[in-house]
Amino acid sequence: MEHRKDNPGAVQYGNFMNYYQFNSASERVKLLPDKNIWLPPKQQQEMEANENKPYLVLDVGCNCGVFTQLLQSFLEEKLKRPVHVLGVDIDERLIQRAQQEITCDEKISYFCGDVMNAGSFDEIIANYLQQQQRTKFDAICCYSITMWIHLNHDDSGLQFFLSKLSNLAEMFVVEPQPWKCYQTAERRLKKAGEVFPLFLKLEWRSNVEQQIQKYMENELGRHKIFESTPTKWQRKICFYR
Repeated sequence: MEHRKDNPGAVQYGNFMNYYQFNSASERVKLLPDKNIWLPPKQQQEMEANENKPYLVLDVGCNCGVFTQLLQSFLEEKLKRPVHVLGVDIDERLIQRAQQEITCDEKISYFCGDVMNAGSFDEIIANYLQQQQRTKFDAICCYSITMWIHLNHDDSGLQFFLSKLSNLAEMFVVEPQPWKCYQTAERRLKKAGEVFPLFLKLEWRSNVEQQIQKYMENELGRHKIFESTPTKWQRKICFYR
């Protein structure tokens, strides 16, 4: 079934097959900040002392990898050093497409996994960091996926997701969906004959973006150091260190 560019259809986990037809990866890259946000002076000096040390990124919810590849190129140009990206998505079909389209396999790799399901996800992350001789990623990116975690795992599940990934990175980049996106997702899934069972139980609702920021700052001890201008979907990319 084909969908118009402004109507991606209905899915439960945000795993749209045609995602980049309605959400431009190149337009998202244009909203990203310069290198001092990604790599503050102190960390920059540490990396300059070991110029072969790559900047490590985990891209969670990478879909078929279009944005992942653009992000890798963008960061290498800005940071003037090798950038290695590990992309993960819950949908094996999307990961297969990403692997087929890969352009620099020595710096970008993908795997199918679910952050909310320990076991294989945790093992792959641990092995990857060990191979890189690191204990954390320099940055973890979560673009437009918090809503899907929230709808499928409740408030406590979203908090667990934020906490788990926050512990794995120096920089945490998140692009939360506003509440109206939840309402749209719920409406589309209902049209398809299904529902999000937890939708009515959510307590983080109309102010979900503020709740995420409050949790990141008050519970996880992070500070928001950058917020992009809104995307065409009225979402802001927020950087927490």
